[in-house]
Amino acid sequence: MNMKNKIKFLFFFAGLSFFYISCNKDLTLQPIYFQPTTFTTEGQLVNQLAGTYDIFEMDQLYAQGLWGYLEAGADESFRNGTSASTVYTELYDITSSEANIGTFWRQCYNGIERANVIIQDAPTITMDTTKRANIIGQARFIRAYCYFLLVSNFGDVPIKLQTSLSMGTNFNLPRSATKDIYSYIISEMTAAEAMIPPITQPQSWQSSAATTTVVSKDAVDAILCRVCLYAAGYPLQDPTKYQLALTWANKVISSGLHSLNSAPLAAYSTTPAYARLFINNMQDNVNDNNITEGIWDAAFISKSNTSGTYSSTGYPVTQQLGAIMGIYCPDATATSIIGYGAGTYRVHNKLYNLFASGDQRRDWAIAPYMYKTNASTTKYFYLTVNITGGGGTGAAATAYTNASGAITSVTVDNPGSGYTSAPAISFTGYTTGTSTTASGTGATAVATISGGKITGINITASGSGYPTIYERCVGKWRREYETNLPPVRQQNYTSCNFPIIRYADVLLMAAEADLQVNGAPSAAGVEYFNQVRRRAFGYPPTTPKPGFDVTTFTLQNLMDERSRELCFEGVRRQDLIRWGIMTTAMQNVLTDVTNNAPASYNFAASFPATNFISNPTKYVLFPIPGSGEIAHNSAITQNPGW
Repeated sequence: MNMKNKIKFLFFFAGLSFFYISCNKDLTLQPIYFQPTTFTTEGQLVNQLAGTYDIFEMDQLYAQGLWGYLEAGADESFRNGTSASTVYTELYDITSSEANIGTFWRQCYNGIERANVIIQDAPTITMDTTKRANIIGQARFIRAYCYFLLVSNFGDVPIKLQTSLSMGTNFNLPRSATKDIYSYIISEMTAAEAMIPPITQPQSWQSSAATTTVVSKDAVDAILCRVCLYAAGYPLQDPTKYQLALTWANKVISSGLHSLNSAPLAAYSTTPAYARLFINNMQDNVNDNNITEGIWDAAFISKSNTSGTYSSTGYPVTQQLGAIMGIYCPDATATSIIGYGAGTYRVHNKLYNLFASGDQRRDWAIAPYMYKTNASTTKYFYLTVNITGGGGTGAAATAYTNASGAITSVTVDNPGSGYTSAPAISFTGYTTGTSTTASGTGATAVATISGGKITGINITASGSGYPTIYERCVGKWRREYETNLPPVRQQNYTSCNFPIIRYADVLLMAAEADLQVNGAPSAAGVEYFNQVRRRAFGYPPTTPKPGFDVTTFTLQNLMDERSRELCFEGVRRQDLIRWGIMTTAMQNVLTDVTNNAPASYNFAASFPATNFISNPTKYVLFPIPGSGEIAHNSAITQNPGW
């Protein structure tokens, strides 16, 4: 590992400021003390497990890295404000000594070391055997999951299955082959799966209710499906793993414990059912336990620096979802109503255009509005189609612009009813700055009606200067839904949970594996695919919809559906890599940006793709950390190109 002696490997323990807590607390929602040495009591063992879970809250994992700068460099979003001097992992302009890469590597091995301590010492403790088995199963799964994060990002990595204290003085470990690592992960997770109860049954060492923030049998099954799909794809390309992936996915589906949310939270009845899980994420699941569509979340809390429940606990507040990747709101005052949002991540035009008219996911995942101040709840929509007069009600439409902000087309999203004459059509746009002046001028359009409904809106003058898709921010996690806040809201940090895996992903993985196993999707595979589509358009997920349901689908259909459903959830880059189309996807980004991005966004939107295409073989994997692992482990080698 990345050390020459035991003390060097265990350096991270010295920096912990956690406090010891009783063993009846929810694992991931309290500060804990992780013990690097042997222990003798059940309480110590439970807290050791809590310390093992803690790695998922680190910045380089699910506090930012695995949805942000480590994974966002694909074809869904881009980092706004990027310049030639900007250096970020997702921009493919780093060296092997880049700090975030090194810390990500180190945190994964921290988790492995913590799990190794549990697996080594748990058998020596006098305690209930079922409880011990649960804890060992959790540790074995987390250790295997850390190896999954490593192998999928770095390729060949060292496998270390004993504690550092038991290794003597030789810490020079060579890299194991990717094939062997995947075999180990699948074997280890399979063994752990038999030791862990389903999501509806709390672990025997928990006193709290069932939760998505602790690994369940369902989570293990779902992650095993993901692992097998990765092993089936590039670079390992083992097609036998498709059948295994389908087996694990079907185990989740056939359990009957999971379903897609088919209705919104009662308190937010105007939001789509699709939004429910993400509102739950933003609210720490306190208003909805979320164990039907949710399967496994990384959990976070927020605290005030000066007051509030967790103000003096020493808990490290790390989560930036909703603040960095969230709706733009420039007001950072402490009395904020909406919550500060940097609007850092903007959306590629290509993704926006994947959504069909009526798909409710589009305007939730890609925010159609921003806030000019969070002292007010007024939403400023980037581009509004105003439909007035004509005697009817209910019509709604979306306008599309080109790179110069000219309105090129309008799609009717809701035809409304009761129109006796053509309503007037006008357009209002706002910039993302602090100005309240409407942007864009000169566009005109006429509507056609039939049977009291609007059947079309045709552009008669395109105008110019209206906001483009590139103005829009990621909107999946919205700070306006935060609850249980301390008196002073954190500016840059939130309490948002992150969905590591959820049921919609399992359905789409099952559909993909089914397609690959059978050569064409079976009736079951088509049904899995349709359930996700039905919910997207506001229909009950499990009720057939003749005339809307598809009767078959291709791999390309599946690829597009995964992007629409799972965009910004940290899986797209790895999806593109395992499908072997990362280079093609980045070339498509360049073409789309050239044709559609305004000049002010052209560089930021194209920079990652330009860099990646310059050396795909190099950038498809992260470098083995140069200043850490390469410098201290004489048995390890570097990835190609680094």
